[in-house]
Parts: sequence; structure tokens; C-alpha cells
Amino acid sequence: MSNKNEINLENKIMGRVISGEVKMKPRLYFILGSIMSFVGLVGLITGSVFFTNLTLFLIRKQGPGTGRLLLMLDSFPLWVPFLAVLLVILGSMVLKKYDFSYKRNFPVLVLTLLIAVLLSAKIIDSLGLNEIWSRRGPMKRFYTSDQQEVLGKQGPRYNRY
Repeated sequence: MSNKNEINLENKIMGRVISGEVKMKPRLYFILGSIMSFVGLVGLITGSVFFTNLTLFLIRKQGPGTGRLLLMLDSFPLWVPFLAVLLVILGSMVLKKYDFSYKRNFPVLVLTLLIAVLLSAKIIDSLGLNEIWSRRGPMKRFYTSDQQEVLGKQGPRYNRY
């Protein structure tokens, strides 16, 4: 019975499309939305894992404190998470009318993403990649900035720390 209803619904929808009553969106909308969502999500996950990993490393190495937070914020490219969030939002807006995007349980996706980010950061920290990155390569600048230099850039308000 449900197969007959599906065929009937399909015929009704195709009849409206053929008559011009309903217009189909071009495939380009779906492709652009998918690309924006994917790039944004990859950027957001990568940035989150790196920032969480860097936080764990700095707390373990130097202890918690305001100066460490300022050091971290000064060395981290803040435009990356903003761009990633913007791309995820734009991609979601474009894709929200498509089949797969409204059938997902959003809180479960967010919780899964959060657990994956925290677990990835902990694994990177446990494997000792922080130690390698802090001594060489392009990542070195994120791990070895001079704290006084950072505090001096922030102005007199932060020098008391």
C-alpha cells in the first residue's frame, strides 16, 4: 500500500514540476551548500582540536593562569574559527531544505562532535605530538611565544598579571 502512495505522490510532484507550478532548484545549490558545510566543518573541527590540544599542553607545561590564556589567544589565528562557523551556518542554510539535513538529530550531532574534538585533543596530547611540535616545524610559534612579549602587546591593563 505504501509503495502505491509513494508512486502517487511522486506523480503529483512531477506533474507540478512539469506544469511549472513548482520550480526545482539547480544542482549547484546543493553542491555549493555541501562544499561550504564540509569546508566549514573540517575547519571547525581542526581548529577546535588544535585549540583544545594547545590548551591542554599549556596548562600541563606552565600551569593555569591569565597570562597563559593571553599567550594562547595571541598566537592562535582567530579568523579560522569565525570563518569555519560562518561556512557551517551558510552551508546549513542552503541545505536545510534537502532530505538529509532535516532528518538528523541535531543535539546528538553536536554532542558527538564535542566528544570527538575532546578525544582527539587528548589523543594528540597523549601521543606526545605537542612535544614534537613545540620544538620544530611551523607549529613551533604556537607553542613557544614569549609570554612577556604577549603581555606587553596587550597594553597596561594586562601587565599586572
